Amino acid sequence: MSTMLPALTGTFGLSSVNSSWVAGIYTLGLVIGTPIASNLSDIYGAKKIFMGELGIWFLGALLTGIAPTYGLFLLGRFILALGDCGIIVLSINLMLHTTGHQRQGRKVSVVGVVSGLASIFAPIFVGLTLAFTGNWRAFYYSLLPFIAILFLLVWRILDNEVKEEQWQTDFPGLTAFTIFITSFMLFLTFIQQFNTYKYLIFALIVVAAISLWTFIRVERNIAPNKMPFLPINLLKKPAYSLTLLLGLLGGTLFAVFIYIPTYVHTVFHLPMRLSGMTLVVTGLGSVIGSWIGGLMVDKLGNKRTLIISAASIGLSGLLIIFGLSQLRLFTIFSFILGLGLGSFMSAPLQVIAGRMAGKGNRVQAIGGLSTTKKIGATVAPIVYASVIQLNVNNGHMGIQVYRGIFVLLVVIAVISIIVTSLIPFTKEENL
Repeated sequence: MSTMLPALTGTFGLSSVNSSWVAGIYTLGLVIGTPIASNLSDIYGAKKIFMGELGIWFLGALLTGIAPTYGLFLLGRFILALGDCGIIVLSINLMLHTTGHQRQGRKVSVVGVVSGLASIFAPIFVGLTLAFTGNWRAFYYSLLPFIAILFLLVWRILDNEVKEEQWQTDFPGLTAFTIFITSFMLFLTFIQQFNTYKYLIFALIVVAAISLWTFIRVERNIAPNKMPFLPINLLKKPAYSLTLLLGLLGGTLFAVFIYIPTYVHTVFHLPMRLSGMTLVVTGLGSVIGSWIGGLMVDKLGNKRTLIISAASIGLSGLLIIFGLSQLRLFTIFSFILGLGLGSFMSAPLQVIAGRMAGKGNRVQAIGGLSTTKKIGATVAPIVYASVIQLNVNNGHMGIQVYRGIFVLLVVIAVISIIVTSLIPFTKEENL
């Protein structure tokens, strides 16, 4: 999206504040939609929800492409996110469902590898589309045939699931949780401009508190024939709760990607286009790390994989702190950082969540993990921005500012190691 943003700004005449909603509305849709898609999949089966997601994705891409106003463009982006939110979660569940216990790590890592490759090649594809057509809308139009082909493949290849138990949808819980998470995400968005939106922020806090209280009350008194919107029985397990915390920390770690191009541009005075290319190195490391993480899960177990991955993140952060003034060293260390992030965020957490849940509500468990990752990635820019503000010297953005970010990265990596060591794995969950 960063490649397309200048063209969007020109089309709709956006300010920097307004343009931030291009990414913000998409993240909001992902966080809201992921637990909903996960819950409905456990009730109605993966095939129906997969096809529904692709249908929504198609509609979102079409609306975004034809949008004559910025408001309709944002609506299209939101619908696009609702269609995208469950694709990876459902794919991971299918991998776990069709793979033997000893090869689950490697199979799940395939999803991480493909996702990582997409993050590398998507900006290139967008750039080529803009170069040949001169119109950002062409990118969204080009998505439509791919989505249609995926829809036909899912319809033809996936089998219809026959559910042993017939569950009803927990609409009150779904509604209350959606209001809560929407209020919470909007709170995180507007808190960065507190003086401007302070009354709205207070209102969002009240709405979030009431909806969370309502959600907990509804889930505690749910009828036996309804599937809880979130797997409450899993949330009572310390192992799953700590795994969600690791997902939150992992999302915070992954958000450091945002600041790499700005650092390279500010410190080494490279043009922003060239600065952005440094992300390719870190992204390539994360792709390879995803594959290595899958192998490590199958060979060493989940706990050792998480500890080794978090340790490599912390070590690379330390090396970057002392090598910030040299671009070549930074490039090497950022590749190592990508390896650690890829292996930490891909297979181990997904496999742990899936094994804890079992077949019955596995998608919900993985969806909950995915949601906490996205929340972590949303909270992180606020935390990192605060660190930057504390280190700015008379308005000067120097090496010291970015050193603070990577010190925080090391601290989060250490906390992740401690949390992992505290998880009371069963033998099956750790193998």
